[in-house]
Parts: sequence; C-alpha cells; structure tokens
Amino acid sequence: MKSKRSEMYGMEAMEMEVGWAKRGKSNAWFRTFEIWMFFVRVLFAELALRREKDKEKISSIRKENARRLRLGLLKLGPTFIKLGQLLSTRVDVLPTEYVTELKVLQDKVPGFDGKKAVEIVETELGSSIENLFDAFDETPIAAASLGQVHLAVLKGEQVAVKVQRQGLKDLFDVDLKNLRVLAKLLDKFDPKTDGANRDWVSIYEESAKLLYEEIDYFAEGRNADRFRKNFDKVKWVKVPRVYWDRTTTRVLSMEYCPGIKISETEELARNGVNRSLLAERSGQSYLTQLFRHGFFHCDPHPGNMSVDNVDGGRLIYYDFGMMAEIKPKVKEGLVNLIFGVYEGNEKDICNALEQMGILNQNVDRITVEKVGRYFLKSFRENMQKGPPSKSDAQTKAELSERLSAIGEDLVSVGDDQPFKFPATFTFVFRAFTTLEGIGKGLSADYDLTKIAQPFLKELIDLKDGSAAESAAKNVRKALGWRKKDLAAVVQQPRKVDYIADIVHKMEQGEFRVRARVLESER
Repeated sequence: MKSKRSEMYGMEAMEMEVGWAKRGKSNAWFRTFEIWMFFVRVLFAELALRREKDKEKISSIRKENARRLRLGLLKLGPTFIKLGQLLSTRVDVLPTEYVTELKVLQDKVPGFDGKKAVEIVETELGSSIENLFDAFDETPIAAASLGQVHLAVLKGEQVAVKVQRQGLKDLFDVDLKNLRVLAKLLDKFDPKTDGANRDWVSIYEESAKLLYEEIDYFAEGRNADRFRKNFDKVKWVKVPRVYWDRTTTRVLSMEYCPGIKISETEELARNGVNRSLLAERSGQSYLTQLFRHGFFHCDPHPGNMSVDNVDGGRLIYYDFGMMAEIKPKVKEGLVNLIFGVYEGNEKDICNALEQMGILNQNVDRITVEKVGRYFLKSFRENMQKGPPSKSDAQTKAELSERLSAIGEDLVSVGDDQPFKFPATFTFVFRAFTTLEGIGKGLSADYDLTKIAQPFLKELIDLKDGSAAESAAKNVRKALGWRKKDLAAVVQQPRKVDYIADIVHKMEQGEFRVRARVLESER
C-alpha cells in the first residue's frame, strides 16, 4: 500500500531513494544522457503546443506537461528538486501553469539510512559518534532533498544535527555543467514570443550560486550567526545558535529549538499564543530584515518558522541555507519605488526600477510610464474604494475593459521586453505572498500596510539622506522653496555638457531616435 507521501509524488518512496542512490553512483556520461533525454521530452511537449490555437486547450495540455515536469525533476534528484523550487518563483520567465505546478514541488522526501548518517558525521568530524555526542538518534526528525536532521545530546544539551546526503557536490558538478549548456542553447533558440525577458544564462548563474551555497553548511552557519546577531535585541525572535566545533561543510550542529508550526493555528491557540500579535510580528520581522538589516530569509514558509509561547508568541526561524542581501543601491531604489507609488509618480517609479536593475535601459520609457500611470490610477482607486462591492463577473468585465484601453501599450511594452527580475526580487515577492497567507491564517485583521507604518519615518529619512534633511525639507515646503530649484543652479553646467555630448553623437552618427505610433494615437 502506498504512503500518503508516495502518492503525492506518484512513486514509491523507497523506489525514489534507491533511484537517487544509483544516480549518485552512475558515471557522468550516463547522467548526462539521462538529463538530456528528459529535457528533450519536455521541449518537444512544449513545441507541440505551437500547432494548437484554442487557448483553453493549450492551458489544459500545459498543465499536464507541467505535472510531468515536476515528477521528472523529482526522479532526477536533489539538484533538480532545488532548481524546480527556484524556478517556481520566476513568474517573469515561466508560463503560469508551470509556476503553479512547481510550487507543489515539496522538499519533504524520504530520509536515508541513519547508519549512513552516523558514518558521514564520523568521517567529517574525525572521531567516533560516542566521542562526539553524549547520544545520537539514528532516526531523522526531518528529511529534505539535500540532507536530514537528527537529534543528539551534547554536554547535556539537545542539539539538532543536519547531515548532508552523500555525493551531492559531485552530482551538482555534473548536473550544473549540463544545465549551463542547456541555458546557452535556450538563450540562442528561445523565440520569446510571449514578451518575457528570459536571460537563461543569468538564471542559470543565479541558481547555480544558490545551489552551491546550500550545500556549504559553513556558509549556512555564518548566515545563522549573522541573522541571530541582527535580532539579538528582539525578544520575540529566536534564532538557534551554531556549535562550531561540531560543524563542517557537510555537518551542521545547532541548538535544538522546538516549537509549534506557525500554520497550526488551533495548536497555537491551545498553547496561549496571541495569534493577532503573532501575525503582526511575522510581518514586522520581515520588514525589519528588508529595510533595516538588508539581509533576509529567502523562504519563510511554515516549515521554516515555528512558535513557542514565550512573550505572547515568539518566532523561531530555521534553515539559513538560502539567504539574500540587498545592496545599498538596490535598497535605496526599493525605498524610491515605495515613495514613487505613494506619491503617484510614474517617472520616479521607472527611475527606481532602473536603479534596482529591474527595468532595462534603452527601452521605450514613454510607453512604460504610460502603462505605469494606468496601474497607479487603478491602485489609488482600489485603495480608496476599500473591499470590492461588485460581483466577480462585474469586476472581470471592468478589468477587461480597462486593459483593452491600454492593450496596444501593453503589447508594445512586451515587444521591448523591458523587465527582468533578479533572483533577489523573486524571493522578496514570494516571501511577501507566503507571509500574506500566514498572516491571514493567523488573523483576519492582518494588514501589512498598517504593520509597515512605523517604518514610514525611517524610510523618509533614508530617502532624504538623514532625519535632519527630512526636517529641512519640511521647512522648505512650508516656505515655498523647492530643493530642485536650488539644485538646478548647481546642475546647469552638467546639463550643458550632457547636451554637448548628444550633439557630438549626432555629428558622429552614433545617436539613434526610435519612434512608435500606436493605433490609438493615429
């Protein structure tokens, strides 16, 4: 009889684990053949859709193709499971059917033999398990594609020991070499007729970097230490400490911090946890990571967040293999984006997106700003109207009518392929979506915009450069002085030089002017 987990994956758990073991022992040529056969099948299945004209039928077939892709990635093992999870965030790259299906690609997989785990720990730490720990439970308490966690006792304290699967580095080396070749071919032959700006080699490089970081447990330990230091003065956030003398690149020993999964709302209530307060704290902790620390957890799903009843509900974070850093320039762009939306200025929004590396340079900014103006208007109207009072049919009809009004602009924007989403931002977007689900599950009153209000003054100061500059700005506004008027005096020489440069390019034949006339403007 198949287990619930086996049914989820469409294969017997033991069969899957045996298959992974064989792949780890197989030579590089056989592994390469297996990978390419799989992707050729995926490619031909997608190419066959080009003959189909019916949109509903295309969507139906694509859903089945996506399901087969998910099961195929699972059979190929750890590299491809993690790759599928990374691609599940790339709404800018993959069709919706694939993104939806890959989100189901869970990282709960069969564990490997506990005796093998003991052998790995002893080899890595250079001593017998009896000398290393007072006790070591060979039955894992959690298992994933890259490793599993065992409970142990060290000097009278319970610790969680994360042990990496054998042969992962060698497997990654072979798999990623093949994926790099595939990425180059996709960049060359992908027609990109859907308007998506897919840079497959960049996607590969981002993914490869993240995958190698995930199998370096030293790096994960450093991430955990940094994350804990960032929250060391926040009583309602708990981050396990690392036992460095029991840690290597393949074994990670951390403080055992048990808790209730954040999605188990009834259990939280039974343990006296204030769910409304917890919902607020979950949003606040993430905003703190983004705007104050610039260092954030890429995957805050319920499996990586637990709660105990300390201080009304303390958040416990786990798994620091995938963390990301927001560079100062990008952080500044993010703040400018927020204020561009807040002030309803589409030019500022486009400038911020360009500053963040999301909006490509040399695109048709006029059309992009025109589309941005429409969405800003819709955003403001929705904020003012509050909860929708119309039926789904009315709402869809109204949305369709509005979109058709700017349809040609959207098409021209799509032709330019102006947007690209670095992996950092896809993780931010996914995290906000996940936290929205967690927050709403904990409290019907969850509202991230309200939680963000205490950050507003801080963001204003960050945008202006300092609190003193914010105060000076308010004085200038009251007196009718504009900062840009004063700045113009200083900037005039630069502008003259800029115009001279344009004239020089025109004389050299290096200056290009592109004009587009939309049907609606004829």
